[in-house]
Amino acid sequence: MSDSSMDAIKNGTKLPTRPNNDASSHKPVELNLLSANRKIVNMSFVLNFYQKDAVSDNRSQTNYLLYFTDSNGVQISDTQKIIADKVSTDGQDRTFRCSFNLKSQAYSKTESYYLNIVEESNEVPPQKEEFHIDIAFAVDSFDFFS
Repeated sequence: MSDSSMDAIKNGTKLPTRPNNDASSHKPVELNLLSANRKIVNMSFVLNFYQKDAVSDNRSQTNYLLYFTDSNGVQISDTQKIIADKVSTDGQDRTFRCSFNLKSQAYSKTESYYLNIVEESNEVPPQKEEFHIDIAFAVDSFDFFS
């Protein structure tokens, strides 16, 4: 520590601070569901997502895991991963399409199901989006061969 720094501490003067340029000063970019329809009618379907901010000096690339659960928190779909790393300032360039597949089981059209958007390092609180599933019959629910 320099003599001027010691004098400043003794006199109660604040030292000038340098901006913190390490990764911890970066906020992770946010990911939002872009698709407006909250009703699922097929076992396989596609949803669109939007990276809210471009990766920049103060916004860092972030990995998100996406999957569906029932009202008890039991996973009912495969897990998809989005690497939110787009640097473009044009919002149209920061969109993602994800295909999901539901597990073969019966679904109630009156029950709520949830899309979970979970940031891998848990720096961003998980998001839950409510959906309803209305499928005429799930795969394997009818046995045509017996």
